[in-house]
Amino acid sequence: MMLRWLRRHAEPVSWASACRRAVRGAAYLDRVDPGWYRHVDLDRLELADGARCVLGQRYGAFFPGLTRAGLLNLSSAPLGSLSPVDYGFLCVQVDEATQARDYALLNRAWRREIRRRRRRDASAAAQDLPEFAGAAHEREPDAAAHQ
Repeated sequence: MMLRWLRRHAEPVSWASACRRAVRGAAYLDRVDPGWYRHVDLDRLELADGARCVLGQRYGAFFPGLTRAGLLNLSSAPLGSLSPVDYGFLCVQVDEATQARDYALLNRAWRREIRRRRRRDASAAAQDLPEFAGAAHEREPDAAAHQ
């Protein structure tokens, strides 16, 4: 039953599919846990590792992360839960070579989504900075003050 849940809506493995799934997963996390991407170390990000994946880094481990993010509702699982494959948190469950390829693509897609959010934050922060008035020694001398 769990295996069926994991792959009930699996898309074919491709860069486009990985991007769609990562976009879906990132948008979901934006809704339920704003700022989640600030807690993910891109150098350590590895979707195939339950401690280094997006959910693992944010919530401590993959499976507890599914619950804490609201993707897995144990009171009604698996029918009431969202598929971690559909949301890019888990690879398609087929053969090892396909899984490895899917994880590699998902790693790239998630890095892209996290970088987008960090750039958006940096851009917003830059817009919030007051305009630099310049140091006192760089300002035009006030001729009236010296007369």
